[in-house]
Amino acid sequence: MNSAGKNVWIIAKKEIHEAFHNRFLLIVTLFMLLASAVALVTAAIALNTDVATYNDAKAVLLSLGKSADMIVQPEFYPLRLLRGFIEHIEILGAVLGVLMGYQAAATERTHKTLPLLLSRPISKRAILFGKTLGATVILMSGLALIFVAIGLLVDVTSSVKLTVSDSFRMGIIYLAAVVYSLLFFLIGFLLALHTKKLPNALLLGFAVWLMLVLIAPQIGDTLDPDNQVAGGVFKQLHIAKPQEVEILKSFATYETVRTSIEALSPTKHFERLSFAVLGIKDMYNGMALSPVLKEKTVDMYWLAGLLAGLLILLMKMNLNFTLLNKE
Repeated sequence: MNSAGKNVWIIAKKEIHEAFHNRFLLIVTLFMLLASAVALVTAAIALNTDVATYNDAKAVLLSLGKSADMIVQPEFYPLRLLRGFIEHIEILGAVLGVLMGYQAAATERTHKTLPLLLSRPISKRAILFGKTLGATVILMSGLALIFVAIGLLVDVTSSVKLTVSDSFRMGIIYLAAVVYSLLFFLIGFLLALHTKKLPNALLLGFAVWLMLVLIAPQIGDTLDPDNQVAGGVFKQLHIAKPQEVEILKSFATYETVRTSIEALSPTKHFERLSFAVLGIKDMYNGMALSPVLKEKTVDMYWLAGLLAGLLILLMKMNLNFTLLNKE
């Protein structure tokens, strides 16, 4: 490893060491695990009830000497139990990222150590890369613990066990969750590095979190008339697909604005990808993984593109040493 690589790893190890001694970050992680576990157990109870109802009906038929084929065996998908878990990742994973990003810069600004580090034979990029690498390791470790715990909990609480394919799908969403949380780390980190008053950086961070995680996705969903009626407006009005397409052409501008608002939110892209890969959305139940990933390529590109853009912005923006020394 060359000297630049060593410097990056030294900074990363420093971040990892400090994170494991930061009780607040540990509390947020544990709260995310607890909230996800509660949501999972609640969903598992409902699934177990459905499985028991089917088994009871089947037993009654067999006791009457009739074939169990008289009732259609429903398909039970254990990954659908993860809906609440994904929603907690969307909200709390983003919160954790913002807090970690803020903390990564606030520590240096409070102790005035960043200008001191840059006075040594170490580049600005090495410091920023090191801090980002440290955050990546922390997020990967924390989310790995949560995903493994949730996967085991599905097996323990559910009547339907996870398959190897299910575990692989969870692995894909785990990687997407790391990228998603890292996006918000970079947002918090950038704001805390370049905001004049440090406390304002945290307020701005949560304002961005509120806009991207809660407001933008809800605007997109609320402005979609098809979401306001169970089963969809067109289905309830018995409008055929060709007529539906023609009607939507008249609202092309409206749909463009609505979908553009949704597209601004990494939360929406993470949700679409997760709900499809895990089969939480009905239309993807039983679908092979390859066509699902092909259909959700745009969402994966959005997440990767946003991450790359924030990394480039982090490296290109100049650090204001006068600002950093004021804290």
